[in-house]
Amino acid sequence: MRALCLLGVGALLWSYPALADGPIPCTCRAAGTSHALGAVVCLKTPEGPRLARCERVLNNTSWTPLGTPCPTAGRTPTIVAGLAGVAGR
Repeated sequence: MRALCLLGVGALLWSYPALADGPIPCTCRAAGTSHALGAVVCLKTPEGPRLARCERVLNNTSWTPLGTPCPTAGRTPTIVAGLAGVAGR
């Protein structure tokens, strides 16, 4: 019994330096790229492209959909309409 107790204490002391290094850096993967916890990226979903945040769920990382469509760039119709009026003069 005493040998078993000493073995347990020895295993605990042996693993202590590994615990002192701090937490393991967790990342999420998307499109072949690693992203840190808290990063927000645009992912393809069945509802179309949506923003998702990298979060820790229990002991794993996971993408949590935010429900917001991804921002896109485009022309504003007012500029196009304004230019069409100038060209007609």
